[in-house]
Amino acid sequence: MTLTRCSFKPFTRLQYRHLSLGASLVRSAAVTERQDSDLPFMPTIPEEHFYRNRVLETYVQQKATPVTIRQLISYQRHKNIKNVLTSANYVRTELPIRLAHRIRAFQHLPFIVGTNPYLQAVYSMYWDAFERLRKISPITTLQENKAFCEIIHGTLEDHRVVIPRLAIGVSECMDHLPFERLDMFMNSLLRSRISRRVLAEQHLVLSEYTPADKSSLHNTFIFSHCSAQDTVHQCNQLAQDYIRSLYHKGKDWRAPEIVVLGETEDIQFSYVAEQIQYIVYQLLSNALRHTVLSHNTNTNTKDYPPVQVTLCSNATDVFFRISDRGGGMPGEVYRSLWSYGIRRQIFKNFRHAPYHSASVSDQTTMPLGIGLPMSKVYAEYWGGEISVVTMEGWGTDSYVRIPKLGTQNENIDVEQSDENAVVDSAVEGPAPRRLVL
Repeated sequence: MTLTRCSFKPFTRLQYRHLSLGASLVRSAAVTERQDSDLPFMPTIPEEHFYRNRVLETYVQQKATPVTIRQLISYQRHKNIKNVLTSANYVRTELPIRLAHRIRAFQHLPFIVGTNPYLQAVYSMYWDAFERLRKISPITTLQENKAFCEIIHGTLEDHRVVIPRLAIGVSECMDHLPFERLDMFMNSLLRSRISRRVLAEQHLVLSEYTPADKSSLHNTFIFSHCSAQDTVHQCNQLAQDYIRSLYHKGKDWRAPEIVVLGETEDIQFSYVAEQIQYIVYQLLSNALRHTVLSHNTNTNTKDYPPVQVTLCSNATDVFFRISDRGGGMPGEVYRSLWSYGIRRQIFKNFRHAPYHSASVSDQTTMPLGIGLPMSKVYAEYWGGEISVVTMEGWGTDSYVRIPKLGTQNENIDVEQSDENAVVDSAVEGPAPRRLVL
């Protein structure tokens, strides 16, 4: 047999249409096999999504402009009409840029991964949100801002299905993506999702927006002065309730005790309360659960080693250390602690959780196995970090560092912003791209 050397030629648009048609057939068959899922129906994705890249490219070429907690808190404290309109136009111009980068990340996935119906559903939702937001005109009145708030609130509610669909789609495509690339894709997508929700929810609070369904507005104050001691106390109560429901052994049984050590004076810091609560709750519930499992022959509270929480701070950071004697972790588990690739089976739990917002309430009602990777994303988002040290056969120490001044930029792939840059007026010329103190 003679081998003929040939050069590769890019696909034509017609060839791509043929490939997309084949992908549609694959998706249709896949959706048919998933009728037992609790997730809402996922419509077929119009193929025209793949031919709007010219519009998308203009947004992908722009870098997201990060903000700090201090900037956003300042807008809450010094609220006036000008600040509300400036915030509206910043969010209006920023959200499409951040969505565009995530859409492009989906387009860079291998073709066979991109044909997964669950990932296609997320991709379609991002496209719809991008098209809807980029067409909004500059906002110059409070009435226009009210209409804008209705749009972003509706988008937030619609996107509550993103994490379950993403998790199921990823679990079905793990054989086609190296774990390193999978982790990078997931972390970038989740980080971007956090950034968009923070901006959108913060603007809704600033605008004092109240939806028709008041139960759907989950936050009344996004940023606040958090207390390290109060955070541990609140998360302790939630974790104790969770452990009791999981391992209830009789009316006299109680979960392991949590002992707080370190600084006696209350440690205050500016942060997103829900995010730090998510991190601390996740680490506490893990510590309690493994302590019970590794001492499961005991039935008396005093026989369980306590979980120790140490709190301290310096001029710039707050530190949490959570120490347990839960037996530690085997080497193979520890090496993949932050990877989504080992969670194929766990991700399938999302079939029974149509909505998931990566909040403490979601974790307490239905833990779904992404708590540690999600905690890492939360910790690093505002410039903090989380690390775990384990001794197999003994226990585990988890360390969390959280900046307490609120001056760290969001941890997204962006250019460095100048906090003293001047914001253009919403009425004059270009829409604002920076918020200032």
